[in-house]
Amino acid sequence: MLDYGMRQNPVRGPSRIEVLGPSTTVEEWTEITAGRDVDVRVTQVAEAFPDTTSDLAVAIVTPQEAARLAAAIETRGTGSTSSVALLISTPGAAHTLSTFTRALAQAKREWEQAFDAIVDPVAILAADGCVRRANRALAKRLDRPFDQLVGAHYTQLLGASPPPDPVAGALKDGESLVCDTRFAALPGTFQVTLSPLSAQHEQPGVVMILKDVTELRDQQARLELGHRLSDIGRLAGGVAHEISTPLASIALRSESLLRHAQDERLLAIDAFEDFPRYLKTIEDETFRCKRIIGALLEFCRPRRPEVLASDLNALAEKAASLVSDQMKAKQVSLRLQLAPTLTPVMIDATQVREALIALLLNALDACGRGGVVTVETHTLADERVRLVVTDNGVGIPPENLDKVVTPFFTTKPVGQGTGLGLSICDGVVRAHGGQLLLESVVGKGTSVALELPVHAMAASAGTAGTGAALRR
Repeated sequence: MLDYGMRQNPVRGPSRIEVLGPSTTVEEWTEITAGRDVDVRVTQVAEAFPDTTSDLAVAIVTPQEAARLAAAIETRGTGSTSSVALLISTPGAAHTLSTFTRALAQAKREWEQAFDAIVDPVAILAADGCVRRANRALAKRLDRPFDQLVGAHYTQLLGASPPPDPVAGALKDGESLVCDTRFAALPGTFQVTLSPLSAQHEQPGVVMILKDVTELRDQQARLELGHRLSDIGRLAGGVAHEISTPLASIALRSESLLRHAQDERLLAIDAFEDFPRYLKTIEDETFRCKRIIGALLEFCRPRRPEVLASDLNALAEKAASLVSDQMKAKQVSLRLQLAPTLTPVMIDATQVREALIALLLNALDACGRGGVVTVETHTLADERVRLVVTDNGVGIPPENLDKVVTPFFTTKPVGQGTGLGLSICDGVVRAHGGQLLLESVVGKGTSVALELPVHAMAASAGTAGTGAALRR
């Protein structure tokens, strides 16, 4: 190597390197040296080498080319070029520095390929929070061009996170950290792994890895809820059995007392005037308690469906007739829009009818006077049938849409709902291999659809849960 010396010229901005030589070797030099702070220029004309504005000029040449180039440089001079290096290779063999550069280029390519192969977004942040390096996964997640990532501050890319900002803390304290957080520019929950570079590193900073754990955290929350509900179910089942016996006794005595209260001699006593009304209230409330306990026991000990070929239209008509009196009493219209030809379905008619009645009563509660409840049936193309209950009531707020099928959740006033109706419906439908679909708009009403397969599925125990598909 012939080195024509170093001049102490001040360098402002990126360093300028000029490279002359075979294309393959020049590409390797460029790959290794080019970067944010280095501007590499490739020269193909020996007569113009070196460029007078270069900080470093490197030529990879044969001995004959080196002699001609050295003579031309001695004659012409190097101008303001800080250093000129001629790397002379022997015939059939690359220069030692070219071989070393080739190895570095290969190692750099392997490192970058491995970095970009990581499926989770990764970035190396400088001490000021700007991105020094990033992988392709980060650009894809942010939906930004890859070349716009380097140099940008992490808050510009990810957006703000709830305080305290874990990235800012790691940059300040230099401590490793793994935590869950959210970013304004990224939907979902992310597990952030922050690994500060060692203090001996000439460019301190932090390696940041983002892992989308939204689905995992949701699954964990559902699993925890399932465990809690299982414990509550066992406890509630035992309590319900204990309560059902004294309630039956109270109901029997209240019915007997109510019959005796019709005696003319008792009715003639002024102090006895309110007794029949009080006894009727006791009887009604006792039977309401028994219905709540019955629903609770049904939820705690669901049975396997006993499937038979059934006419869903006839089932809908039967359920509608059972609630028609309550609809009329509240001045709510009940409309049936049943498909003229509906494919028979293999279902447990008792369970599905109970689920439909629960939906009708929910719709009734949501409607005011003059409201309308509609029951529709349809045959779907994929050997499924759909039964839809729609009301024009108050609707369900968006924040409650994902909660309404959760056991014991209710928006009704205290004493007017158990929160088990939709949970039991969902369990019945899923036990038949179907799904419950819910759509609701506040102030316009709610639509609940039961989609059931025509043919019997391998029945599983119908446990209620949060498996409904919720749509707005």
